[in-house]
Amino acid sequence: MSAESIRPLLRIMVVVPFTGSFLLLSGCGGSYSGTSDYEKFKQQEQGFSVDIEAAGGTATREGKSMYGIERSGWLVDLSGAEINDALITSLTDVAQKDAVFQLNLSNSKITDDQLAKLDAGKVFQKMVELNLSNTAITDAGLDKLSNFHCITDLNLKGSKATKAGATRLGKKQIANPDTPPPFKKQPKLTI
Repeated sequence: MSAESIRPLLRIMVVVPFTGSFLLLSGCGGSYSGTSDYEKFKQQEQGFSVDIEAAGGTATREGKSMYGIERSGWLVDLSGAEINDALITSLTDVAQKDAVFQLNLSNSKITDDQLAKLDAGKVFQKMVELNLSNTAITDAGLDKLSNFHCITDLNLKGSKATKAGATRLGKKQIANPDTPPPFKKQPKLTI
């Protein structure tokens, strides 16, 4: 190929990327009026907090460091709350996008079946602290759980669950192949 035949190709190679950049940059102007992904995320986050507050609880999003891994997730306190299907749906929806690190359901009316729905919705998957104190949760409810990997603190004080049920739960966590090595141990139990 001669130098004369290469020059037109070089001009095209220079112009095409520039044109593509220009098209990309021109698309960032003020003509787009839809909701950005970030704005949608913030609206969902705010909607979740509103759902939790409407039930009488609190939900805060915080960063957490676990064994050198930095993540952000939710700390949810629903102590004394009436647990209903809408609240369970809100928790399972947020768990699909984000971690729930702490869940306090103490003194609530949570049932074994509702606990199983939270588990099926993978709410417990990245949970570190679970408080079920002073609830009607039983060993049968704990036995239904299978989607958890990181529970380090489990509070069952005043519930109908026993130490034997909590031990079985811990053994499931240890045996789960998805459980990271630092979490392959029995959770600290308060009973």
